Amino acid sequence: MKRLIDITITSLFLPFLLVIYPLIVLLIYLIDGKPAIYKQERVGRKGKLFLLYKFRTMDILSNDEVHEKHYKNLSKRKTIEPSLTPNEPIRIENDDRITNIGKFLRKTSLDELPNLINVLKGEMSIVGPRPLVKYESELYGNFQTKRNTVRPGITGLAQIQGRLDLSLQERLHWDLEYVEKKSLALDLKIVFLTFYYVVTRKGAN
Repeated sequence: MKRLIDITITSLFLPFLLVIYPLIVLLIYLIDGKPAIYKQERVGRKGKLFLLYKFRTMDILSNDEVHEKHYKNLSKRKTIEPSLTPNEPIRIENDDRITNIGKFLRKTSLDELPNLINVLKGEMSIVGPRPLVKYESELYGNFQTKRNTVRPGITGLAQIQGRLDLSLQERLHWDLEYVEKKSLALDLKIVFLTFYYVVTRKGAN
């Protein structure tokens, strides 16, 4: 049933995607040059790696080591544990790797539209914990195993709680909460609230 809903929602978005997709690609080409699509290896269900598709929002020469170092600095322990205790937010403040068009795409969450390709391929779901890169998932240790029992999603329980305003510990808490309480009713609630947060741009970077 969840897979059927994924395909149905994705199919409803396809006409919009077919219109907006070439426009965004053209904008990126004209303002920042090629490539327009960014591909990155992420950890999926049962730990299987897959290529995530997004519109490119960072400089071509940007170094992923900056992102990796930032995430590891956020972890005060070898393994991060779930917690709702306030901590340092995930976002990198004043990240100069983000392009001008990239700032707009991130604010509106349009950069994640190509994720729908991953949904159609069965690598992701509309709702689920956001897929992590390998070094992020390693910070969660054995907690990541439980996190990986469901398909990663375009949006999830953590995203409607604050997105990048959360700490790594808070995000893990809400991701595990979703795994434990997942249901179609919860998925529909998350989808509805996601539209609200996209419009209000709450927690966007």
